[in-house]
Amino acid sequence: MSKLLLLVIAIAVVYFVLSGLARKRRQRSAPPPVEPMVPCAHCGVNVPRSEALGAAGRFFCSEEHRRLGTG
Repeated sequence: MSKLLLLVIAIAVVYFVLSGLARKRRQRSAPPPVEPMVPCAHCGVNVPRSEALGAAGRFFCSEEHRRLGTG
């Protein structure tokens, strides 16, 4: 009976040690960098700069709005 109790305690200790290490790893990972948002010159909707279409120093949310220009 004492061997069974010792085994249960050992398993519990290993579980808590491993879960603590996993928690620390999750906390260390940095959040993804924030991407700047730019407003569409036609409708004003904010879009990520990497997805915006640029023309004449202005940004647009779609090809249609770029064609239409500022509104």
